[in-house]
Amino acid sequence: MIPAPRTEALETDDGVRLAVHRLGDPAATPVLLLPGTFSNSSFWFGTRGTGFARKLVADGYEAWSLDMRGHGASQRPRRGQRWDFDDWARHDVTSALRRIADHGRRPVLVGHSAGGAALLAALAAHPELQPAVRGVVAVATPVPWHQRARGTMARLIRAASARLDTFPARLLRLGPEDELAGVMEQWMRWNLSGRWVGDDGTDYGDALRSLEPPSFVVAGAGDRVWAPPPACRGLYDLLGSPDKSFLFCGRRSGFTRDFGHVDIITSRAARSEVWPLLTNWIAHVA
Repeated sequence: MIPAPRTEALETDDGVRLAVHRLGDPAATPVLLLPGTFSNSSFWFGTRGTGFARKLVADGYEAWSLDMRGHGASQRPRRGQRWDFDDWARHDVTSALRRIADHGRRPVLVGHSAGGAALLAALAAHPELQPAVRGVVAVATPVPWHQRARGTMARLIRAASARLDTFPARLLRLGPEDELAGVMEQWMRWNLSGRWVGDDGTDYGDALRSLEPPSFVVAGAGDRVWAPPPACRGLYDLLGSPDKSFLFCGRRSGFTRDFGHVDIITSRAARSEVWPLLTNWIAHVA
């Protein structure tokens, strides 16, 4: 029988109830996994018993996957309540990191898409947490203003999100969960302004130039909308980590396909071509 992750409750410093899902040896090095927009922890554990989180457990790590507020088993907003990307980074991620630190352990952080951006924004806003982190992996995570959605599409998404409580991702077949409208609106504002600045004025892009933990940025050659390789390379260039690496997953780099935004983690090809490179890097910092 395939083991199911155990779910624990976590309360953020602003009083929101989150769910964190854990699988593996509690004494092993923890790896905190964050999904991107339109998703939840099933992105990492898989829906049929196969997922990158389970690969990590088989390799001797403990996998932690966080359902961000508004997703999975975590608390949903009340009608009219506006949570944004800053809430993910400044409250959800930091609360999970402190929970792990309370156990006296230093995790490796892995985020996909907006999950990677939330991890990095949290470390940028709270540099005191950086010594407690072994390393950061950002898979298909763009610098906002290098996305091809910039312009008319970004303005349309921002305008729609400003009028809605949730962005209809399921209707648009973008993923299994609708998105917090505040998250979409804030991201598109960064996209259009060319500045990654938090609600309190923190310039995340500038702060990331002082990032200390080792960093690994991964791009998919076939990711043409959400995180094109130049947008991921732009993120890599921002990071000040003295130990950082960039991986381009495409045919011209020796892969069998040009990986896209989601299949860079979830596909059968990713299991044999991308996962081993991720786990090798995690072993390097763990």
